[in-house]
Amino acid sequence: MAFSRDAALGAGLAVIVVAAIVAGLVVTGGPGEARRMKEDQLREAALASTANVLVCLQKAGVEIPEAPEQLEAAWKQYRSSAEVTCFNGELRADPITDTPFALKRQDGRVAQICAVFATRRKQDDGPLIFRETNALPSLGDRRETAGEQCFDLNYSADVG
Repeated sequence: MAFSRDAALGAGLAVIVVAAIVAGLVVTGGPGEARRMKEDQLREAALASTANVLVCLQKAGVEIPEAPEQLEAAWKQYRSSAEVTCFNGELRADPITDTPFALKRQDGRVAQICAVFATRRKQDDGPLIFRETNALPSLGDRRETAGEQCFDLNYSADVG
């Protein structure tokens, strides 16, 4: 009788442990979800840096070309010749796919920068403290779904 009670207790404990592990994976999404979230954080940093470049070029009166190669050349030319360069901007591609970010134009200038995210953003970062220096003030907002997201550029940002 004691053996079957101990076996039942052990089996019950094993079920509880397995259920806790499964529940933890469901809540956190597991290592795959964590990897995708980290990739999206890298993507956000690259977007912010590239947006600073776009704002800097626009303020300097440099026309932003359509082709990514021409944009890179324009940025290099600006950085080599300008007295004051944007210290917090670097023209970057998506760090995961290595493709340039999509730029949407309106009235002859780039109005939005877009990226494809692997995850939704479950919470926002709240209002950014230095919104006046941020070229993408809505980047930290909640994303309801994964997929393509576009962000308005803040051309009044003091990007340095």
